[in-house]
Amino acid sequence: MLLMCGAKATIGKEFNEANLSQLQIGQTTLAEAAKLLGRPADDSQVGQSGAVGHTWTYIQSKSSIWTGNVSSSAKSVMLAFNTDGTFQRIFTLQGIALQPEDMRRLVAEPAAAHAASP
Repeated sequence: MLLMCGAKATIGKEFNEANLSQLQIGQTTLAEAAKLLGRPADDSQVGQSGAVGHTWTYIQSKSSIWTGNVSSSAKSVMLAFNTDGTFQRIFTLQGIALQPEDMRRLVAEPAAAHAASP
């Protein structure tokens, strides 16, 4: 009977996005990033330059048959690491709000520098 009252589905495991502001470009390693976020990455991809993007994702959906309410939330971040294994920049960010100075330091400025390089 309880199963018919509602449903909950999750993809991935919760991670601590509040610690993204502690990432240091050219210094933070993957192991340190995993510790800051509270768990290892879900996925990784190697780019043409040899840089590696590691992704953390958490999606949660809940529904109630009785009220008809459905709620869901999703958050995801991909961190790019240089070939030397140090953090380069936040490559993608979804469902996570960063302070403007952290957004500039971790996303905008590194992306602009990357685009300007040959």
